[in-house]
Amino acid sequence: MGMSLVFAVISALIIVLTGLSSDARLTTVLLRSLIGFLLTGALVWLVTFILEMKDIVGFDKNLELIESLEEEEPKSPEEYEAEDEAEDEAAAEQEEQQSEEEQENEPTGFRPLGAEDLRHMEAPPQN
Repeated sequence: MGMSLVFAVISALIIVLTGLSSDARLTTVLLRSLIGFLLTGALVWLVTFILEMKDIVGFDKNLELIESLEEEEPKSPEEYEAEDEAEDEAAAEQEEQQSEEEQENEPTGFRPLGAEDLRHMEAPPQN
């Protein structure tokens, strides 16, 4: 309902602005804006109603999420501390695994490139 009212007001304002800029009579502008307000409001309401009935778009589906959040019981400080400790332990294990992988992938020795290690390319012979 709110969306249809917003679109209806916007269309009525656009009709009023275009009517006043074209030097039409004030009664004509007001009558056209009233008709535009009613038609746009009804059309947007009808389209949203049909879309919600066919489950294509759900504009009011987020209202159920708010209710489900209120049903959950609040956690005690001990539960929060237990969750934090579990996360800290998991993070420590990941760091240990990463350090072990880095040590395994570490090269055994470093040797700088010398002239004998480089491949020299020759230009193709010209015919």
